[in-house]
Amino acid sequence: MGRVNLSPARLAVLVALVVGGVAIILNGFGDDDAVLAGGGTEVVEPTESGSASPSGSASPSASESAPPELAPQVDGVMIQVLNGTSEVGLASQVEDFLEGKGYVAALPAADAAQKPVTTTIVYFRAGDDAEQNEVDADHLAARFLKGVEAQVKPLSAALGSDVAPRTQLVVLLGTDYAEANPVV
Repeated sequence: MGRVNLSPARLAVLVALVVGGVAIILNGFGDDDAVLAGGGTEVVEPTESGSASPSGSASPSASESAPPELAPQVDGVMIQVLNGTSEVGLASQVEDFLEGKGYVAALPAADAAQKPVTTTIVYFRAGDDAEQNEVDADHLAARFLKGVEAQVKPLSAALGSDVAPRTQLVVLLGTDYAEANPVV
């Protein structure tokens, strides 16, 4: 077997070909829609005669119609736990538990301004990250608040003054949670 000449120029060409091939494989071989100069897409639809002609409106394909599903996040998500019950230490107990799972307390656990709260609610902050925050709130309610069917709602203005600005989720513990999970 002879010696292979791997001069820097040949090596650079080989690397470029490999990177280009990987990019093509990962991105597909082409797009079904042609990009127009104005940034729109031209969709070719069959006419009554069976031939294809461009149409002015673009209809989304199956892959474009549904946005990608957001994965719930835990690590680093900023939470605040409020106790809406008369059970002393309940909010601290829940906050400690959630911090052990990866959540970060924006403020120490505290009592809710109004008591009693009958139903546990996980509020999520609206804004640019509202969709992700809602997914995270659903996940927290379903996975970590055992024994109750916590409601998930957008953060209300009534709670706004009691919530730290960087808080993404607020857990308002109700008497339903206190009954199902006594303070230990």
